[in-house]
Amino acid sequence: MAVFLAVAVLAAAPARADEDGARFTRFLGARLNYGTLDTVQARLGRTHLIELNDADDYEARVCYLGSRGVVSFVSGVPRLELSGFEVREPGTVAADGCRELHGRYAAEAGDLAGLHLGMSREEFTAVVGEPVRWDGDSGQRDYESEQKMSGDQRVLFKDSPELLARGTFNVLVTVTGTFVEGRLVGFRVWKVVSV
Repeated sequence: MAVFLAVAVLAAAPARADEDGARFTRFLGARLNYGTLDTVQARLGRTHLIELNDADDYEARVCYLGSRGVVSFVSGVPRLELSGFEVREPGTVAADGCRELHGRYAAEAGDLAGLHLGMSREEFTAVVGEPVRWDGDSGQRDYESEQKMSGDQRVLFKDSPELLARGTFNVLVTVTGTFVEGRLVGFRVWKVVSV
């Protein structure tokens, strides 16, 4: 009983002010900025690739039907590197062409680090922590941090002595929730790594 209470308290604990948002960057075995939409499909099964190319913006996605919503894995670059996750109620987004998830993945698709469809604005804020910027029915929490370069990354930037001397990248993880009548109907996590 004591173990269960400790786990429950930790799971409901609010986010720390100095948190980097990394707990939101892994979902259904995929990790943002590591791998591509192809690696997602290798794990979850092939599905239709949807590409949108609007003047200055490029976005590609693959989608799946989980037990509680439509899950999309999104790339903002033509190389199809995994940039974000999205989970939406089926009625709020077209689910045509999405592959159905089964078993463990179908069950896990409804929860990302404590975020789940149907939660209240207060619950959302407790999970992501303050400060949340509200704009009508949308709330957004940004996490800014620095990430040390790996050995492989240092090789890629060997011609940039200033960057190598700094040894880090800037990281921005953004968690956005969309609400209807006070209930979370969709959330999106996006990660940008810059120099």
